[in-house]
This record gives sequence, structure tokens and C-alpha cells, in this order.
Amino acid sequence: MKELDYVELIKDRAEYAKEGVYKGDCGVISLGERNGYVLVLFSGKIEGDPAADIDVGIRIGDLKVIREYTNSF
Repeated sequence: MKELDYVELIKDRAEYAKEGVYKGDCGVISLGERNGYVLVLFSGKIEGDPAADIDVGIRIGDLKVIREYTNSF
């Protein structure tokens, strides 16, 4: 797992629910691993504002890589 990988949250936790993020939500890793967590950017997660983005610290073991980032132009 690395920055800019597209990931899916595969486990619900109270700490994530408090931020409005739930199992099945997908986002992009915006900051690499630190103390077992990565920062994930979830788009459209602020209630009432579908264009809003939030960053949430997620445990690495609670994520599944959907698509790896490749820097191919």
C-alpha cells in the first residue's frame, strides 16, 4: 500500500464512524504509513455537501487495495 493507491475500507470501527466513514467506502491514500495508519481521502463524505472531501487516519489492516497507483503517462 502506498500513496495514491485507491482503497476500500473493509472493517467498521467506532473511530471511523465518528468521522462518517463506513465499511465499503472507497478513497485514495493521501499520506503514507505512520504508526500503522495511513491517511485516506474520502470524497463527498460530509453530509449535505457531496463535493466535500475528508481525510481520515485508517489502520492499514482495515483497507483493501482496489487499484494501485501507477505513474504511467
